[in-house]
Amino acid sequence: MNAALTIQRLTLQHEQHTLLSDLQGTIPEGEITLILGPNGAGKTLLLRCLAGLLKPQQGGVFTSQGKLVHELSRIESARLLSWTPVSHNLPFDFSVLDLLLMGRYPLHQGYPQKADRFFIQKAMQRVGISAMQDRIYNSLSRGEQTKVDIARAIAADTPLLIFDEPFANLDIDASLQLMDIFRELQREGRTLVLSHHDLYSVRDLATSIILMKKGQLVASGPTARVFTADAIERTYDVIAREVTDPQTGDRFVRFRLKDEAKLAVFTEIHRSQRRLLHGVDEHRA
Repeated sequence: MNAALTIQRLTLQHEQHTLLSDLQGTIPEGEITLILGPNGAGKTLLLRCLAGLLKPQQGGVFTSQGKLVHELSRIESARLLSWTPVSHNLPFDFSVLDLLLMGRYPLHQGYPQKADRFFIQKAMQRVGISAMQDRIYNSLSRGEQTKVDIARAIAADTPLLIFDEPFANLDIDASLQLMDIFRELQREGRTLVLSHHDLYSVRDLATSIILMKKGQLVASGPTARVFTADAIERTYDVIAREVTDPQTGDRFVRFRLKDEAKLAVFTEIHRSQRRLLHGVDEHRA
């Protein structure tokens, strides 16, 4: 399998701190790769390195042509990849259409052509935001902003799309819709890389995963091989076990807190939430 990007001995430091340590691996071409790990694992930092936004102190990220991503020109980078950070308000009141046009600026250089508007309209239709094109981005909800950001990435029409927490602000129906869109993009030959927190949806979405902890690589490779109870336990502070659905034969990984004190607190919180939501006194039930 060809590699869209190759990570070679990547080390990122800030002042006296090593944030990413000697990472190695590949981003498979035409696959959906999820970067997983607890808070502070370095997922966003790795994504920014993959997008060429950070210059590592050692090693680097190489394109399939052997070029360092952080040394690409602006035009070269814009033709290779689109980078979508977590949604946030902007300092100016741009419309949705303005933002999507800006996403293609390195290609049209301020003179958008018919092709630029075609890709933008197609992307908005795909994500379901055509009715929002004249609205001000800052007036949108976080979930709506996320949809705009994803449409902007799709409109750039790059072979590689990199997203930081694309599901963070979406409700369940929007999340399922986005999963379908990502799978469609993969079938079209695009390569997607994204950070993710929902371990229960990993097998439904990812064809490849990277597991990280404290700036180091725990495991990487095809989801079926790497997403195991052992790898989850080495990445997160949980006890994991694999179970098989007796009817479908599907395999799942289930988790619980490793620290019994934390588990007791978590269980009591869960009971309190249920009592609040359902008016049930579980201690008397």
